[in-house]
Amino acid sequence: MNTLRDPQVLMLILGVMLGLTVVIVTLLRMGAEQESIDHFVQKRPDRRAQKLDEAVAKSPALRRAVELTANLAQRRGALGSVERSLRAADVPIRPAELLLAHFCVLIIVPAGVFVLTRSIVFFALAAVLLALGPMYTLRFIVMSRRKRFNAQLPDALTVLAGSLRAGRSVGQAMESLSRELSDPMGRELRKVVAEMRLGRSLHEALSDAADRIDSPDFRWAVLAMQIQAEVGGNLAELLDQVAATMRERLRMKGEVKALTAEGRASALMLVVLVPGLGLVMSAVNRDYMAPLVTTTIGQVILGVSIVMIVGGYFWMTKLIKVDV
Repeated sequence: MNTLRDPQVLMLILGVMLGLTVVIVTLLRMGAEQESIDHFVQKRPDRRAQKLDEAVAKSPALRRAVELTANLAQRRGALGSVERSLRAADVPIRPAELLLAHFCVLIIVPAGVFVLTRSIVFFALAAVLLALGPMYTLRFIVMSRRKRFNAQLPDALTVLAGSLRAGRSVGQAMESLSRELSDPMGRELRKVVAEMRLGRSLHEALSDAADRIDSPDFRWAVLAMQIQAEVGGNLAELLDQVAATMRERLRMKGEVKALTAEGRASALMLVVLVPGLGLVMSAVNRDYMAPLVTTTIGQVILGVSIVMIVGGYFWMTKLIKVDV
């Protein structure tokens, strides 16, 4: 049993757990049909994925499990929140599939950790990490994608204004811009163009994209276009003014980021220094650090230390966060 408490063995166990998570999510993704506009956005269908979809879709147990998970999440009000996050992250998986995979992993992996280590601390740590990890990972993906989208938005509005001055309509300029820009801006505009081809109006498609991205800057741009369509005026000049305002806000955000660099470095050092020093001491003198993992009091101290480090990190990040 001491062998199972070796750090290398524990790292191997965690790697197997992560692989199991990826496999379950992948299988669940294959087991359901896509009902989004992505079919019209993709350039070519994936024949291999279609064959796998047909094979896995024949499993009634899997379909029933997904339906039960969806009904339970809908009753508790969690399905809509997960669906909005998945749409904002552009993750091609249904919320019920993700919740079912999360539930399966949350039950199987901590139980496996307890069977292998016979430690309540490691069992609780695995349960907490698997309960909070996917949620914060999805939130990080959403924030990262939104940040890249906002960085592309001023240039996209400038190019759109130039296309309007060249004599193109808004729809034509939007379609041309969707082909030229990279993701995530290009992908969102391709979805807007695809929805317009299916009969939706431009303002409805843009409003839906603004809700999907949940970007205040993009929402302002869409609102400006809607007001211009109602009251009239020079749309190209209006887009240039909105783009200039967004560039100024991005400049101010950069200045705030530079001024809070010391606080962010301190928070990062809080997370990296203590675990890094522990790993170095474990490599230099393993017998000295072994009681921290093999004894009950050491495991309790280790768990409390992890909780305090995580709490201190989030507390410091809240202190240095400035809204612009």
